[in-house]
Amino acid sequence: MEVFFFIGIVICAFLVLLIFNKKKRSESDRIFGIWQIILTIHFSLLYIRHSELIQEYPHFIGLDTSLVLLHVPFIFFYTRSIVGTGLKKSQLIIHLLPFVLMSLTLMITLFFISGDEKLTLYNRQLSGQKLFSITDIILFIQCFIYIPLSYRIVRRHSELVKANYSNIEKRNLSWLEMILIGASIVFGLIFLLHLFYLISNDIDFQVVSKISILSICLFQLILGYFGIRYTPIFSEIEENTIRDSPKYEKTGLSKATAKKYFSALEEYMKMNKPYLDAELTLKNLAEQLKISSNHLSQVINQFTNKNFYTYVNEYRIEEVSRLLTDINQQQYSILGLAYDAGFKSKSVFNALFKKIKGITPSEYRKTNIQ
Repeated sequence: MEVFFFIGIVICAFLVLLIFNKKKRSESDRIFGIWQIILTIHFSLLYIRHSELIQEYPHFIGLDTSLVLLHVPFIFFYTRSIVGTGLKKSQLIIHLLPFVLMSLTLMITLFFISGDEKLTLYNRQLSGQKLFSITDIILFIQCFIYIPLSYRIVRRHSELVKANYSNIEKRNLSWLEMILIGASIVFGLIFLLHLFYLISNDIDFQVVSKISILSICLFQLILGYFGIRYTPIFSEIEENTIRDSPKYEKTGLSKATAKKYFSALEEYMKMNKPYLDAELTLKNLAEQLKISSNHLSQVINQFTNKNFYTYVNEYRIEEVSRLLTDINQQQYSILGLAYDAGFKSKSVFNALFKKIKGITPSEYRKTNIQ
């Protein structure tokens, strides 16, 4: 068991070093870094509690109990910071209130009793008596509130990105969705184990504790992997956050004007091919057409029932399709033509092409060559 705690300590400490050695730290860096420090402390206390050291230092009993109430809120804080909708300090205090109240309760009930009494309580828990279950209840309430809320924030951000950008690779938060799904699986497993533990005598506390800790360690490994590979914490990824969605319910745009704007848009897309610019955004295109971003977003949605991302990339697919069947373009690679058409990712291009055309780009070239 101790080896898993040690692995957790090493991973968290490594992440802390990476984060706080950065020259420029964002809000998400700081939140993630603080969270990893808390996890390092938590794993260290768990290491002591589940080793022989607890017999020598019984006053460490209970120190880790309230820390478990910080992790799910920090997933929420981190998610908010990544999408650029951080919390005010007054809001942070409210979210941390369960941890504060539990810490005060433990101080009153545990921190002023003798070491021998703490060992007695701890051994009673190991023997099968259900103690400290209030912490588990609060934790599961947090999971049912914060994880779905965090997932909703990420999905909302994804919608906003696709409404504003034609290339979303650097702004894609699918990795964060994976983290939230992983957290749901881990805490869901822990919830079921604790529920079974509370209502049944067929499983003891040691088994529940070991499986729970192993699950958390595995989650931390996944978190570290995705953090190092994808998040802006460890790379100079351009941070383009979107705080507001295009709102056009009350823009006052008449049907006739909307139709006029859409006709101008279609003509401009065909004649000027702005989609060839890989960095094209809703704002850029609106400026070129000399209309507002909200109105442009409205007419795209109203007349095509698509978001900006899909609308622009369908033009790019059609452009690549034209080039693939042009006899004068056969010396160029498919990927090269895709990049010329405004794509920045091979995987995104291939997926979109097959979704729209029903076959791969290479198959399309073979069957449609002029």
